[in-house]
Amino acid sequence: MLRRTAVAITACATVWWIDGCAAARDHEVHAASVVYVRTDTDATTIVSPTVQASGKAAESVDLNASYTVDAWSGASIDVVSAATHTIRERRQEGQVGLGYDDGTTRLNGRYRLSYEHDYQSHGLVVGASRDVAKHNTTLSANLMTSFDIAGRAGDKAFAQDLYSVGLRLGLSQTLDPWTVIDLSIEATTLQGYQASPYRWVAVGGDGVCAHGAPFCLPELVPDDRLRSAAGARLRHAVGERASFGLDYRFYLDSWSIQSHTVEPSVTVLTGETSSLAFHYRYYAQSEASFYRPRYFDFGDAGGYLTRDRKLSAFYGNEVGVAYGRTWELEDSERVVELGLRASLSRLTYLAYVGLDSVDAAELTTLVGLTF
Repeated sequence: MLRRTAVAITACATVWWIDGCAAARDHEVHAASVVYVRTDTDATTIVSPTVQASGKAAESVDLNASYTVDAWSGASIDVVSAATHTIRERRQEGQVGLGYDDGTTRLNGRYRLSYEHDYQSHGLVVGASRDVAKHNTTLSANLMTSFDIAGRAGDKAFAQDLYSVGLRLGLSQTLDPWTVIDLSIEATTLQGYQASPYRWVAVGGDGVCAHGAPFCLPELVPDDRLRSAAGARLRHAVGERASFGLDYRFYLDSWSIQSHTVEPSVTVLTGETSSLAFHYRYYAQSEASFYRPRYFDFGDAGGYLTRDRKLSAFYGNEVGVAYGRTWELEDSERVVELGLRASLSRLTYLAYVGLDSVDAAELTTLVGLTF
Protein backbone atom coordinates (compact mmCIF):
# COMPACT_ATOMS: atom_id res chain seq x y z
CA MET A 1 0.00 0.00 0.00
CA LEU A 2 2.73 2.48 0.95
CA ARG A 3 4.64 1.58 -2.19
CA ARG A 4 1.66 2.58 -4.33
CA THR A 5 1.19 5.73 -2.24
CA ALA A 6 4.77 6.86 -2.90
CA VAL A 7 4.07 6.69 -6.63
CA ALA A 8 0.61 8.18 -6.30
CA ILE A 9 1.61 11.34 -4.43
CA THR A 10 4.14 12.08 -7.15
CA ALA A 11 1.66 11.44 -9.95
CA CYS A 12 -1.07 13.52 -8.30
CA ALA A 13 1.31 16.43 -7.70
CA THR A 14 2.50 16.25 -11.31
CA VAL A 15 -1.08 16.44 -12.62
CA TRP A 16 -1.79 19.30 -10.21
CA TRP A 17 1.01 21.56 -11.40
CA ILE A 18 0.51 20.65 -15.09
CA ASP A 19 -3.14 21.72 -14.82
CA GLY A 20 -2.08 24.91 -13.08
CA CYS A 21 0.48 25.71 -15.75
CA ALA A 22 -2.00 25.06 -18.52
CA ALA A 23 -4.26 27.68 -16.99
CA ALA A 24 -1.44 30.20 -16.50
CA ARG A 25 0.28 31.15 -19.75
CA ASP A 26 3.96 32.01 -19.88
CA HIS A 27 4.71 29.93 -16.78
CA GLU A 28 7.64 27.61 -17.39
CA VAL A 29 7.58 23.90 -16.63
CA HIS A 30 10.76 21.95 -15.99
CA ALA A 31 11.07 18.16 -16.15
CA ALA A 32 14.20 16.07 -15.71
CA SER A 33 15.46 12.53 -15.44
CA VAL A 34 18.48 11.80 -13.21
CA VAL A 35 20.34 8.50 -12.91
CA TYR A 36 22.91 7.88 -10.16
CA VAL A 37 25.22 4.84 -10.18
CA ARG A 38 27.76 3.88 -7.52
CA THR A 39 30.02 0.86 -7.22
CA ASP A 40 32.78 0.17 -4.72
CA THR A 41 35.42 -2.35 -3.71
CA ASP A 42 33.26 -3.53 -0.80
CA ALA A 43 31.02 -5.45 -3.24
CA THR A 44 28.19 -2.90 -3.16
CA THR A 45 26.40 -1.49 -6.21
CA ILE A 46 23.67 1.18 -6.24
CA VAL A 47 21.53 2.26 -9.19
CA SER A 48 19.14 5.12 -8.46
CA PRO A 49 16.97 6.71 -11.18
CA THR A 50 14.87 9.81 -10.41
CA VAL A 51 12.18 11.66 -12.34
CA GLN A 52 11.35 15.18 -11.22
CA ALA A 53 9.23 18.07 -12.39
CA SER A 54 8.46 21.62 -11.30
CA GLY A 55 6.37 24.52 -12.49
CA LYS A 56 4.16 27.44 -11.50
CA ALA A 57 0.49 27.24 -10.62
CA ALA A 58 0.31 31.02 -10.21
CA GLU A 59 2.58 34.03 -10.50
CA SER A 60 4.22 33.48 -7.11
CA VAL A 61 3.40 29.83 -6.43
CA ASP A 62 5.72 26.95 -7.37
CA LEU A 63 4.90 23.24 -7.32
CA ASN A 64 7.37 20.37 -7.61
CA ALA A 65 7.42 16.61 -7.39
CA SER A 66 9.94 13.78 -7.70
CA TYR A 67 10.02 9.99 -7.62
CA THR A 68 13.15 7.93 -6.91
CA VAL A 69 13.97 4.23 -6.91
CA ASP A 70 17.13 3.04 -5.11
CA ALA A 71 18.17 -0.46 -6.12
CA TRP A 72 21.25 -1.83 -4.44
CA SER A 73 22.93 -5.17 -3.95
CA GLY A 74 25.86 -6.05 -1.77
CA ALA A 75 27.99 -8.65 -0.08
CA SER A 76 29.92 -6.08 1.96
CA ILE A 77 32.00 -6.74 5.04
CA ASP A 78 28.87 -6.07 7.13
CA VAL A 79 27.09 -8.93 5.40
CA VAL A 80 30.01 -11.33 5.37
CA SER A 81 30.96 -10.74 9.00
CA ALA A 82 27.41 -11.59 10.08
CA ALA A 83 27.56 -14.85 8.10
CA THR A 84 24.59 -13.91 5.91
CA HIS A 85 24.07 -14.02 2.15
CA THR A 86 24.18 -11.27 -0.49
CA ILE A 87 21.48 -8.66 0.13
CA ARG A 88 19.36 -7.02 -2.56
CA GLU A 89 17.11 -4.13 -1.65
CA ARG A 90 14.82 -1.67 -3.43
CA ARG A 91 13.63 1.59 -1.94
CA GLN A 92 10.99 3.87 -3.45
CA GLU A 93 10.55 7.50 -2.53
CA GLY A 94 8.07 10.17 -3.55
CA GLN A 95 8.27 13.88 -2.73
CA VAL A 96 5.90 16.79 -3.29
CA GLY A 97 6.63 20.44 -2.58
CA LEU A 98 4.90 23.79 -2.59
CA GLY A 99 6.61 27.17 -2.60
CA TYR A 100 5.75 30.87 -2.55
CA ASP A 101 8.12 33.59 -3.80
CA ASP A 102 7.26 37.26 -4.22
CA GLY A 103 10.83 38.29 -4.96
CA THR A 104 11.64 39.18 -1.35
CA THR A 105 9.95 36.59 0.85
CA ARG A 106 9.97 32.86 0.17
CA LEU A 107 7.92 30.15 1.89
CA ASN A 108 8.22 26.45 1.16
CA GLY A 109 7.04 23.06 2.32
CA ARG A 110 7.94 19.53 1.25
CA TYR A 111 6.58 16.10 2.19
CA ARG A 112 8.53 12.88 1.62
CA LEU A 113 7.38 9.26 1.74
CA SER A 114 10.00 6.52 1.50
CA TYR A 115 9.20 2.81 1.44
CA GLU A 116 10.99 -0.52 1.29
CA HIS A 117 9.85 -3.96 2.37
CA ASP A 118 11.23 -3.60 5.90
CA TYR A 119 11.39 0.17 6.39
CA GLN A 120 9.13 3.17 5.91
CA SER A 121 9.83 6.84 6.48
CA HIS A 122 7.77 10.03 6.48
CA GLY A 123 9.44 13.43 6.39
CA LEU A 124 8.23 17.03 6.42
CA VAL A 125 10.20 20.25 5.88
CA VAL A 126 8.78 23.77 6.18
CA GLY A 127 10.90 26.83 5.66
CA ALA A 128 11.00 30.56 5.10
CA SER A 129 13.55 33.08 3.89
CA ARG A 130 13.60 36.83 3.39
CA ASP A 131 15.87 39.28 1.60
CA VAL A 132 16.90 42.43 3.48
CA ALA A 133 19.41 45.24 2.97
CA LYS A 134 18.45 45.78 -0.68
CA HIS A 135 18.59 42.01 -1.38
CA ASN A 136 22.23 41.80 -0.26
CA THR A 137 21.35 39.72 2.80
CA THR A 138 19.10 36.67 3.00
CA LEU A 139 17.91 35.16 6.29
CA SER A 140 16.43 31.67 6.30
CA ALA A 141 14.98 29.08 8.69
CA ASN A 142 13.90 25.49 8.08
CA LEU A 143 12.11 23.12 10.43
CA MET A 144 12.51 19.39 9.69
CA THR A 145 10.71 16.42 11.22
CA SER A 146 10.50 12.72 10.36
CA PHE A 147 8.91 9.51 11.57
CA ASP A 148 10.40 6.12 10.64
CA ILE A 149 9.35 2.54 11.29
CA ALA A 150 12.02 -0.17 11.06
CA GLY A 151 10.94 -3.75 10.43
CA ARG A 152 12.76 -7.02 9.94
CA ALA A 153 12.25 -9.44 7.05
CA GLY A 154 10.62 -12.66 8.20
CA ASP A 155 9.54 -11.19 11.55
CA LYS A 156 6.13 -9.49 11.35
CA ALA A 157 6.16 -8.71 15.05
CA PHE A 158 9.32 -6.57 14.80
CA ALA A 159 8.54 -2.84 14.48
CA GLN A 160 10.67 -0.07 15.97
CA ASP A 161 9.97 3.66 15.76
CA LEU A 162 12.33 6.59 15.27
CA TYR A 163 11.36 10.26 15.59
CA SER A 164 13.45 13.29 14.69
CA VAL A 165 13.01 17.07 14.84
CA GLY A 166 15.54 19.58 13.56
CA LEU A 167 16.04 23.29 12.94
CA ARG A 168 18.39 24.95 10.45
CA LEU A 169 19.18 28.67 10.38
CA GLY A 170 21.01 30.32 7.49
CA LEU A 171 22.52 33.64 6.46
CA SER A 172 23.60 34.50 2.92
CA GLN A 173 25.56 37.73 2.45
CA THR A 174 26.73 39.45 -0.71
CA LEU A 175 30.12 40.94 0.16
CA ASP A 176 30.74 42.61 -3.19
CA PRO A 177 29.61 42.12 -6.81
CA TRP A 178 31.89 39.07 -7.09
CA THR A 179 31.67 37.41 -3.66
CA VAL A 180 28.93 35.67 -1.67
CA ILE A 181 29.25 33.90 1.68
CA ASP A 182 26.71 31.53 3.23
CA LEU A 183 26.64 30.63 6.94
CA SER A 184 24.45 27.99 8.58
CA ILE A 185 23.86 26.28 11.89
CA GLU A 186 21.58 23.33 12.59
CA ALA A 187 20.56 20.92 15.31
CA THR A 188 18.54 17.70 15.18
CA THR A 189 17.31 15.50 17.99
CA LEU A 190 16.52 11.82 17.41
CA GLN A 191 14.56 9.51 19.70
CA GLY A 192 13.99 5.81 19.12
CA TYR A 193 15.52 2.81 17.38
CA GLN A 194 18.81 3.70 15.64
CA ALA A 195 20.45 0.28 15.24
CA SER A 196 20.18 -2.15 12.35
CA PRO A 197 17.99 -5.24 12.88
CA TYR A 198 20.37 -7.17 10.61
CA ARG A 199 23.67 -6.18 12.21
CA TRP A 200 25.21 -8.65 14.65
CA VAL A 201 28.20 -7.93 16.88
CA ALA A 202 30.83 -10.39 18.06
CA VAL A 203 31.72 -10.48 21.77
CA GLY A 204 35.07 -12.16 22.26
CA GLY A 205 37.14 -13.73 19.50
CA ASP A 206 38.63 -11.60 16.76
CA GLY A 207 35.62 -9.29 16.45
CA VAL A 208 33.87 -11.01 13.53
CA CYS A 209 30.79 -13.22 14.01
CA ALA A 210 31.56 -15.37 10.99
CA HIS A 211 34.86 -16.48 12.52
CA GLY A 212 33.37 -18.37 15.44
CA ALA A 213 33.14 -15.71 18.15
CA PRO A 214 31.94 -17.08 21.53
CA PHE A 215 28.93 -14.75 21.41
CA CYS A 216 27.22 -12.94 18.53
CA LEU A 217 24.54 -10.49 19.63
CA PRO A 218 22.18 -7.98 17.96
CA GLU A 219 23.49 -4.44 17.64
CA LEU A 220 22.45 -2.12 20.48
CA VAL A 221 23.00 1.66 20.44
CA PRO A 222 21.48 4.52 22.51
CA ASP A 223 17.92 5.64 21.75
CA ASP A 224 18.75 9.34 22.16
CA ARG A 225 20.99 11.35 19.88
CA LEU A 226 21.54 15.07 19.42
CA ARG A 227 23.25 16.15 16.21
CA SER A 228 24.58 19.65 15.54
CA ALA A 229 26.53 21.22 12.70
CA ALA A 230 27.83 24.58 11.53
CA GLY A 231 28.91 25.41 8.00
CA ALA A 232 30.38 28.18 5.86
CA ARG A 233 30.46 28.51 2.07
CA LEU A 234 32.37 31.10 0.06
CA ARG A 235 31.85 31.77 -3.65
CA HIS A 236 33.98 34.24 -5.60
CA ALA A 237 33.89 35.10 -9.29
CA VAL A 238 37.14 35.56 -11.17
CA GLY A 239 36.39 37.65 -14.21
CA GLU A 240 33.32 36.74 -16.24
CA ARG A 241 34.08 33.10 -16.98
CA ALA A 242 35.38 31.46 -13.81
CA SER A 243 34.67 31.17 -10.10
CA PHE A 244 35.98 29.27 -7.12
CA GLY A 245 34.36 28.12 -3.93
CA LEU A 246 35.32 26.80 -0.52
CA ASP A 247 33.00 24.90 1.81
CA TYR A 248 33.63 23.91 5.42
CA ARG A 249 31.37 21.99 7.81
CA PHE A 250 31.90 21.02 11.44
CA TYR A 251 29.71 18.31 13.00
CA LEU A 252 29.30 17.21 16.62
CA ASP A 253 26.82 14.86 18.28
CA SER A 254 25.98 13.44 21.71
CA TRP A 255 27.60 10.12 20.79
CA SER A 256 30.97 11.96 20.84
CA ILE A 257 31.42 11.88 17.06
CA GLN A 258 33.13 14.93 15.60
CA SER A 259 33.78 15.51 11.92
CA HIS A 260 35.32 18.09 9.60
CA THR A 261 34.51 18.49 5.90
CA VAL A 262 36.49 20.73 3.55
CA GLU A 263 35.57 21.08 -0.13
CA PRO A 264 37.23 23.50 -2.56
CA SER A 265 35.83 23.78 -6.10
CA VAL A 266 36.43 25.61 -9.38
CA THR A 267 33.90 26.29 -12.15
CA VAL A 268 34.74 27.52 -15.65
CA LEU A 269 32.35 28.61 -18.40
CA THR A 270 33.50 26.70 -21.47
CA GLY A 271 30.96 28.30 -23.79
CA GLU A 272 27.89 30.51 -23.83
CA THR A 273 25.73 27.67 -22.48
CA SER A 274 28.20 25.19 -21.01
CA SER A 275 30.32 24.87 -17.87
CA LEU A 276 32.95 22.59 -16.39
CA ALA A 277 33.48 22.18 -12.64
CA PHE A 278 36.09 20.41 -10.54
CA HIS A 279 35.92 19.64 -6.84
CA TYR A 280 37.93 17.97 -4.08
CA ARG A 281 36.42 16.83 -0.78
CA TYR A 282 38.16 15.83 2.43
CA TYR A 283 36.25 14.32 5.35
CA ALA A 284 37.48 13.09 8.73
CA GLN A 285 35.60 11.91 11.79
CA SER A 286 36.22 10.44 15.24
CA GLU A 287 34.55 7.32 16.60
CA ALA A 288 31.45 7.09 18.80
CA SER A 289 32.09 6.82 22.54
CA PHE A 290 30.75 3.25 22.66
CA TYR A 291 32.37 2.00 19.47
CA ARG A 292 35.00 -0.72 19.84
CA PRO A 293 36.80 -2.63 17.07
CA ARG A 294 36.48 -5.66 19.35
CA TYR A 295 34.25 -6.19 22.38
CA PHE A 296 35.84 -8.49 24.94
CA ASP A 297 32.91 -8.58 27.37
CA PHE A 298 29.29 -7.43 27.61
CA GLY A 299 30.04 -4.37 29.73
CA ASP A 300 32.97 -3.14 27.66
CA ALA A 301 31.09 -0.06 26.38
CA GLY A 302 28.31 0.41 28.89
CA GLY A 303 26.27 -2.43 27.42
CA TYR A 304 26.18 -0.96 23.89
CA LEU A 305 27.36 -2.99 20.90
CA THR A 306 27.91 -1.90 17.28
CA ARG A 307 29.61 -3.02 14.07
CA ASP A 308 28.52 0.08 12.17
CA ARG A 309 31.55 1.36 10.28
CA LYS A 310 29.93 4.81 10.13
CA LEU A 311 30.44 5.03 13.90
CA SER A 312 34.16 4.23 13.67
CA ALA A 313 37.00 6.66 13.06
CA PHE A 314 37.83 7.18 9.38
CA TYR A 315 38.73 9.77 6.78
CA GLY A 316 37.98 10.14 3.10
CA ASN A 317 39.18 11.86 -0.07
CA GLU A 318 37.11 12.51 -3.17
CA VAL A 319 37.82 14.15 -6.52
CA GLY A 320 35.18 14.87 -9.11
CA VAL A 321 34.32 16.66 -12.33
CA ALA A 322 30.98 17.88 -13.63
CA TYR A 323 29.88 19.14 -17.05
CA GLY A 324 26.65 20.90 -17.94
CA ARG A 325 25.21 22.31 -21.13
CA THR A 326 21.91 23.67 -22.42
CA TRP A 327 20.47 23.95 -25.93
CA GLU A 328 17.67 26.28 -26.99
CA LEU A 329 15.44 24.65 -29.58
CA GLU A 330 14.42 26.39 -32.79
CA ASP A 331 11.09 27.62 -31.47
CA SER A 332 12.94 29.38 -28.60
CA GLU A 333 10.27 28.15 -26.21
CA ARG A 334 11.98 24.94 -25.14
CA VAL A 335 15.41 24.40 -23.62
CA VAL A 336 17.16 21.04 -23.32
CA GLU A 337 19.80 20.53 -20.65
CA LEU A 338 22.40 17.83 -20.16
CA GLY A 339 24.47 17.21 -17.05
CA LEU A 340 27.20 14.71 -16.23
CA ARG A 341 29.08 14.27 -12.94
CA ALA A 342 31.76 11.70 -12.10
CA SER A 343 33.82 11.18 -8.97
CA LEU A 344 36.33 8.81 -7.40
CA SER A 345 36.73 8.43 -3.65
CA ARG A 346 38.52 6.43 -0.98
CA LEU A 347 37.46 5.95 2.64
CA THR A 348 40.20 4.80 5.00
CA TYR A 349 39.14 3.16 8.27
CA LEU A 350 41.42 3.56 11.26
CA ALA A 351 39.99 0.82 13.50
CA TYR A 352 37.52 -1.50 11.77
CA VAL A 353 38.16 -5.24 11.84
CA GLY A 354 38.24 -6.77 8.37
CA LEU A 355 38.27 -3.57 6.34
CA ASP A 356 41.05 -1.03 5.83
CA SER A 357 39.63 1.05 2.99
CA VAL A 358 36.91 1.26 0.35
CA ASP A 359 37.35 2.76 -3.13
CA ALA A 360 34.24 3.96 -4.94
CA ALA A 361 33.28 5.33 -8.35
CA GLU A 362 30.13 7.42 -8.85
CA LEU A 363 28.40 8.66 -11.97
CA THR A 364 25.33 10.90 -12.26
CA THR A 365 23.59 11.85 -15.51
CA LEU A 366 20.82 14.41 -16.01
CA VAL A 367 18.59 15.13 -18.98
CA GLY A 368 16.08 17.94 -18.60
CA LEU A 369 13.54 19.95 -20.60
CA THR A 370 12.15 23.39 -19.88
CA PHE A 371 9.05 24.44 -21.81
